[in-house]
Amino acid sequence: MVRQLRRPIVWVPVSIGLLALVVWRSRLWEAGATLGAIDARPLLAALLVGQATPILWALRSRDLLAGAGRHVPFVALLPMTSFANTINNLTPGSAGELARLYLLRTQHAVEYGIGAAVILIERFVALGYLSMSGVLFWASWAWSLPPIATVALALLVGLAPAAIYGLGIRPLAIVARLPLRRVVGGDRWTSWAAALDRVDATIARLLVDPRRLVVLAATTAGVFAVGTAQLTLVAAATGASLDPRVAWGALGLSITAGVLSLLPFGLGAADLALVALLGVAGVGPVQAGVIAFGYRLVSTLPYALEGVAAYAWLSARLGDGEMRRGAADAAAGIGAGPDATG
Repeated sequence: MVRQLRRPIVWVPVSIGLLALVVWRSRLWEAGATLGAIDARPLLAALLVGQATPILWALRSRDLLAGAGRHVPFVALLPMTSFANTINNLTPGSAGELARLYLLRTQHAVEYGIGAAVILIERFVALGYLSMSGVLFWASWAWSLPPIATVALALLVGLAPAAIYGLGIRPLAIVARLPLRRVVGGDRWTSWAAALDRVDATIARLLVDPRRLVVLAATTAGVFAVGTAQLTLVAAATGASLDPRVAWGALGLSITAGVLSLLPFGLGAADLALVALLGVAGVGPVQAGVIAFGYRLVSTLPYALEGVAAYAWLSARLGDGEMRRGAADAAAGIGAGPDATG
């Protein structure tokens, strides 16, 4: 189903339809005056601020790998994480992450199991932080929650992953216990179940480590803070003033909608949600549409270009064919047994 949704013949018309709905809802044909009054300086500032995000991605990955006993230089992780985050949004099956697993394995001796554990934390725990913090900040603004309540709830969100694993709940281990031998095949499922157990054990070790959890929460919050600053600056360029809680909440909820839509970069779905949420916050429909498309200009487009550049640099070092074979090797290697997963 996911693969079908990610085919261009499906997602291109769906995205175009949703973007057309954004244009219609926000009446962008009336945006001439707003566009003419845009201040380019906040847009330039938003572009510059956004360059902190790939740095935070790489710092987060480096710390998690170090917590698993694998020390990979920051300069090596910077193109890997940028490439993976871009390619994952464009292809089914997280092909970018499979290539990252292969690169970590061949260039830095990081076992597939450890690499998979780090990547799962970066993708799913970070998405959980994004979604829950989006709800939290939106509720904080909508219900005028006192600062102490907001801080307390934020701490609960940050500690949730550690609490789950600290209580002995092992999501991947639960999956490994499912009766899927007849579906997958006895030997293959035994291998995959053992791999899931090992990956889950690594995730547990990282998430219950207070230092790693703090760095994970801080770097992930930093990524969201950068996005919030960019959205606020884009709004300022159009003459709108956004409460930081509105910006964070609207961005978190709209990105979550984009992820759940399975569309590349959430095109259309995230934009429609963002325009609707900004409208609830009191931003006019025309201005909200301009802000949504302006945010794409300073965030999605630069990150996509940087990811493609990172892919070109990495594939030039290894060869494009080797990158593709490496992704397949990583997909097979995760469940290949103790030697492959560590």
